[in-house]
Amino acid sequence: MAYNTYEVFTPSSPAKLTFVERQSINDKLVDALRTPGKQLVVYGHSGSGKTTLLMNKLEQLYHAHITSRCMETTTFEQLLLDAFDQLGPYFETEITRKKNSTNEAKLSADYAGIKSQIVATNSEGTDTKLTRAIPYQLTPAKLAALIGCVQGCWVLEDFHKVKEEEKPRLSQLMKVFMDMATEFTSVKVIAIGAVGTAREVVQYDKEMSRRVSEIYVPLMSNAELASILDTGEKLLNVKFENGVKEEIVRHSNGLASVCHQLALNMCQTRSIFVTATDCQHFTKSDFLISVTKYIEEESDSIKAVFDKATKRHKTRKFDNCNIILRAMLKGSEDGMQHAELLKEAQKVAPRYPASNLAKYLKELQGEMRGGVVVYDQNTNRYRYANPFYRAYAMAIFGAKDTAQKPAPLTSNIVMALAEAFRDSFRELEKAGLLKKE
Repeated sequence: MAYNTYEVFTPSSPAKLTFVERQSINDKLVDALRTPGKQLVVYGHSGSGKTTLLMNKLEQLYHAHITSRCMETTTFEQLLLDAFDQLGPYFETEITRKKNSTNEAKLSADYAGIKSQIVATNSEGTDTKLTRAIPYQLTPAKLAALIGCVQGCWVLEDFHKVKEEEKPRLSQLMKVFMDMATEFTSVKVIAIGAVGTAREVVQYDKEMSRRVSEIYVPLMSNAELASILDTGEKLLNVKFENGVKEEIVRHSNGLASVCHQLALNMCQTRSIFVTATDCQHFTKSDFLISVTKYIEEESDSIKAVFDKATKRHKTRKFDNCNIILRAMLKGSEDGMQHAELLKEAQKVAPRYPASNLAKYLKELQGEMRGGVVVYDQNTNRYRYANPFYRAYAMAIFGAKDTAQKPAPLTSNIVMALAEAFRDSFRELEKAGLLKKE
């Protein structure tokens, strides 16, 4: 059977063909999904595989699920309308035909009534830009009943992006969905966020804590990342030669999205878009070309991440983020524990306080600072989110620490990063596979 390469390696969408079961969190997630009334907060670093894990489990356990994707401008009312819009196919193709109970018939009628009101409200407008109004019947309780009627659940992706003033309303929404579980056992809200703690994703009351399951999705282990590549080899009839798979895993740094992208780059370079007829072997040169392509494509975003990470919003005694990021270079790629990092930070800035380190390490993991740092709960170490960030930091801070001539970061980011990977890239240059600028 032939497979499409873009369905095997999926850096920008949930993986299905290369989905990896993660037993360390699988049972906890499945138990929470099966428990009536239990609401979920799934959190972890961007690219760690949260959405892939959740979506695959929902496919296995749920008849239906709808997903609303949040942005900074998303309001609570927009989320309600988005969820209602997505219910359309279920009611129009299933519930309206079955109506097995009085309750289903009533909810079908309610759905039709709310929809007609929305259409009528929109058609009354005369301006080219219309604001959709929420009918008074479309309450959180009614929405929960409608989702429950189709045996579904509601996923709020990237809820951490929503403005702070909107987040407390999610707490109220979860409370409503909890109460509706007595009538519709499957209905629930699942909030996904890429932050350090669940409390930063959702703000809810203490009495709700036992009815909300907080599930942390850690960075993927080397074995789990290798499993993605193992499956890809079988599906596409390709082979990563000795050491290549290990290099992809190392550069992925626990992030499934990076692993998928590097593997996809290698396939694209060799024009492998479907399962190969004859087995294709990927060499170290293929890997180095993939890394170069990744850097070229990501150079602007990498620079933007560091601009966010190092920006000083207020003038303080210590340039905290710069101090921390420079100190992290003194450790290995595996990262440093808090005490080790404090010791190195105090070499950069004598008498640097531990409280500052704790505060700004947390910020550097969040979206406000670009998520340049990740914390590995298994090792209690802080590290750069991926080796490319570390390489960029070496290019920025290395010259300051060694009195070397600064690398031309703004005009030639790619070659600055290449210098950080100098040994590997010189092999590529010798083979005539890397163009010098």
